[in-house]
Amino acid sequence: MGSGYKLREVSPRDVRFSRQNPRGENPDQIRHDKTFEQLKDSVAHFGVLVPIVVHEKHASDGKKYTLVDGERRLRAALATGRQTIPAHIGVPEDRMSGLIQAFHIHMLRKQWRPVAQARALRRIKQELEKRGTKTKDAELLEELQAQTGCTDAQVKSLERGIQYAEETLTEVDQGKIKWSHLIQIEASFVEQLQQHYSGLLKRLGIKKVREVLVQKARREILTSTRALIENVMPVIARAKTEEQKKLAEELFERFVNQDEMPAEEIKKEFERRYPPPKDLVDLATNIAETGEVLAGMLKQMDVNQVVSFPETAKSVRRVLDDLKQTISGKLRQFARLIS
Repeated sequence: MGSGYKLREVSPRDVRFSRQNPRGENPDQIRHDKTFEQLKDSVAHFGVLVPIVVHEKHASDGKKYTLVDGERRLRAALATGRQTIPAHIGVPEDRMSGLIQAFHIHMLRKQWRPVAQARALRRIKQELEKRGTKTKDAELLEELQAQTGCTDAQVKSLERGIQYAEETLTEVDQGKIKWSHLIQIEASFVEQLQQHYSGLLKRLGIKKVREVLVQKARREILTSTRALIENVMPVIARAKTEEQKKLAEELFERFVNQDEMPAEEIKKEFERRYPPPKDLVDLATNIAETGEVLAGMLKQMDVNQVVSFPETAKSVRRVLDDLKQTISGKLRQFARLIS
């Protein structure tokens, strides 16, 4: 814990609970969880082994501290009658710094699910927006990175997730929908329409698009989290002419408006009208087949024996160095285009 915190023994009765549980749990859910019963047994026998984190803040309710991290440990201590528990105590400069501190603490906890991280980030975002310091999405993303210390990819993923209603996030927590489904709905469909077919997205309504695709994920009509990457992104990339773009737009609109239409139907219908160029398909097939053969040959090659023939070794090394550079360049291109 940072230098701004002091470790002390405190009475659990002096700690008030935070108004929002970042995991999305309510007290009844915690009490009826089998793992909470195990935690209570542990606390009864050994006490609280990992200190909770609190902010020192007196209030009218007479409690000295506000909980930042450790709700289950605190409830277990209260339930088992512990007189004191260890706590890291800090004084936040203001509400914003308190939110940031809590976010940092929880981000370090492996058991903290993406939905919980997203809820915490949503509160930080709301606080930033209330302050009015950043208004544009790009500027807000930059500010969130600066405030939380997260990478661009981490914040972007959480930003995508918090576009969805609380009941949808709860379904993710319950295992009814995958978190990766929400991220791909946003990255591979909503954002793609915003960039390439903004008129269509405005006509359909972004809220409706999200709701429909979540429903498709819930009913497994979105067969996998990669269904949109593999069937929407290629169509957007291939639709170059006005005629092709018109067909792509029609297919995307049908996909949203027809409850039973899978993502696979988009690419299938597009390729029926505009088949992939045969020479491109042949080239890609040859690369894949040749690559498999080359990989097999390299596995069989004994480098120790080859180096005993210096000229041959130099030739092989030169070719492999050139191949490595070419492959690395192509892989970087794939990484930029396929997330």
